[in-house]
Amino acid sequence: MWQPIRLNRTGFSLLELLVVVAVILVLLTFTMPQIGRYWQVYQLDSATQTLTSNLEFARYTAISRCSLVTVSFHATARYYDFFEDANGNGTREPSEKLMGTFSLPAQVSFSGAGLLGPPGNPTGPVSNPITFNDDRIVFNSRGKIQNGMGCIYLKTDFNDATSISFNIAGRMKIYSWNQIAHTWK
Repeated sequence: MWQPIRLNRTGFSLLELLVVVAVILVLLTFTMPQIGRYWQVYQLDSATQTLTSNLEFARYTAISRCSLVTVSFHATARYYDFFEDANGNGTREPSEKLMGTFSLPAQVSFSGAGLLGPPGNPTGPVSNPITFNDDRIVFNSRGKIQNGMGCIYLKTDFNDATSISFNIAGRMKIYSWNQIAHTWK
């Protein structure tokens, strides 16, 4: 007995596929800003860790080589470098050894806008993202900061921020900005 061949169609219709794509696009619309913020927080944490590691390296280099090591910040250009400062003038000469130049990630900048400082005892708005004299930290041969105490403020476009603070003995402390309470933790 002859029977007609029935095509067994499996799969999705064009309408079903369009509905699934539309749902995915709507979900992405709501989640993309948060993904962008998490990415910037990750970049801020990475920049903070890199900076603190480099500052410790500069400090230990000053101790081990029994010399001055200067870390020079260029806030508007978003980078910093450090070098062995043989003549102690705070400026790198061609004969002085450059130990490294480091740029901040694109989403992170040296900024204190909208923050209160200093982190240990906030008394007012931050006007300068690098509070060390001449935007430099100078470590002496004992690992102490030669040019006083200060802070370095790092911030993202979403106003997440960290601060690296130094006391008179050259000890470093890292603070995170609490956007809700407007305080450092």
